[in-house]
Amino acid sequence: MRNRFAGMTRRRFLATTAATGAATLLGPGRRLASAQGAKPTITYWNGLTGADGKVMDDLIGQFTKETGIRIEQQRIVWADLYAKLQVSTPAGEGPDLALIHTVEVPHFASDGILEPIDDRVVTSKGFRGEDYLPSPWNGGTYQGKRYALPLDVPQHILFMNPKLLREAGFANPDGSPKAPGSKDELLRMTTRLTRGDVFGFAMGTVSIGRYTWAFHNLLWQNGTNIFAPDLKKSALTDPAAIEVAEFWGAIYAKHKVAPPANASARDAFLAGKLALWIGGSWNFTGLRDAKVDFAVAPVPKLFKQPTVWTIPHQFTFPKPKAQDTAKRDAAWTYIRWMTDHVAEWTLRAGQVSAYRKPHSDPRITGDPVLKTLLGQGPNWQNGQATPKWVAAENLTRPLIESLYIGQKDAKAAMAELAQQINALPD
Repeated sequence: MRNRFAGMTRRRFLATTAATGAATLLGPGRRLASAQGAKPTITYWNGLTGADGKVMDDLIGQFTKETGIRIEQQRIVWADLYAKLQVSTPAGEGPDLALIHTVEVPHFASDGILEPIDDRVVTSKGFRGEDYLPSPWNGGTYQGKRYALPLDVPQHILFMNPKLLREAGFANPDGSPKAPGSKDELLRMTTRLTRGDVFGFAMGTVSIGRYTWAFHNLLWQNGTNIFAPDLKKSALTDPAAIEVAEFWGAIYAKHKVAPPANASARDAFLAGKLALWIGGSWNFTGLRDAKVDFAVAPVPKLFKQPTVWTIPHQFTFPKPKAQDTAKRDAAWTYIRWMTDHVAEWTLRAGQVSAYRKPHSDPRITGDPVLKTLLGQGPNWQNGQATPKWVAAENLTRPLIESLYIGQKDAKAAMAELAQQINALPD
């Protein structure tokens, strides 16, 4: 997975048409699939434009081999994918299946882009809420209706550079690197770790100062959010939000323990120039491929509670112009198949599943990173279920950057951001 705001463009999109035909394969009982009628080809859009997209390609190939159902996968940068869905679906040119982030569900549902999924159909296809962890399962609903089924749970995790931490004297009795246990401890540690071109701490990936997901994680840890619980107005002028903003505005501008706003935390960590990094779980397979020496720990509790930011991937059905029962059944077959094979996705793509069954797989529990990610499950949290969430993110980005670099103080920045969010149209 890549940051869904990377590569933002406003180019127009060409509509796509589904190819027809199906391979003639041996089906159950060694009967030719063609003898049972041609299997449909379905279109599938997602934003898996990194290494995880290639893993998905392989799994789709395996699925087609086993079922005879072909899938035309379009991997589109997340921001472009969402723009394309918004335009193509009302024109009847959307895909049969789309993988989107949980926070996109409310506004796409509200705009009529997604088709609601009847609970009886969900049950008939073998999906039950108790088989999933609550946070991603509940994230597939909006205003009492289900619009999505979760695949996996990209989330934050603490990456640590063992060499830098040991050299600074931050090691446990067994020699493993020590993780901070509080905000004050983090600042003490990172002050000692920061020297020359080496920084002690960062949250985010590229353009650190504009990384809204880090800011959200801190808000949630302090018991507050972008919107008040009734979702009618912003909560960012609350004292708890201002406290978070003060911390966000101090780590670089005041304490100098974090890299500049436009720096890439991932690049700094790869170069051995960053000691502690709260980043996305999707980074760890790349770190392994690059032979980087790193350790992980749960996201530290920097405020009141150890909340962990997540952005689950969800399977959805963009609303078609006309129902095609064969294609819809084929899409359900694929979702069921991926759910039953999601352990392979976890092991190869590095994203732990929303589905509980693979969580006891020894191949997964034996991996220290995956085990840590699963251990954070009770602390997972998603963005709020409002169609305004994504628009609020877009407004948040420049304001928290001005805060990060010291151009605005916390109270003024939060007041300005709250005013902008409250002005968003219903």
